[in-house]
Amino acid sequence: MGRQVRLFTKHQRIALGLRDGGCTAEGCGTSASGCHAHHEDPWSRRGRTDLANGRLLCPRHHRLAHDARYAMTVHGGRVAFTRRT
Repeated sequence: MGRQVRLFTKHQRIALGLRDGGCTAEGCGTSASGCHAHHEDPWSRRGRTDLANGRLLCPRHHRLAHDARYAMTVHGGRVAFTRRT
């Protein structure tokens, strides 16, 4: 079996939008249509492209999720970013 598809499908993005309602970062009000689908377990490390491994993040918070200078912690479905020291 080949490598799984990297990008979330249109139907998966709709499901993420219905589930998450928008950016899942604490205090962010960006709507689902303005968000990216993010892999919790990175695709580059064999993370699956499915709803259980996905969440919506706005472009700003998606950049932070991939920035080694920040740590991302999940609290009840919401995420918080803190600057690493």
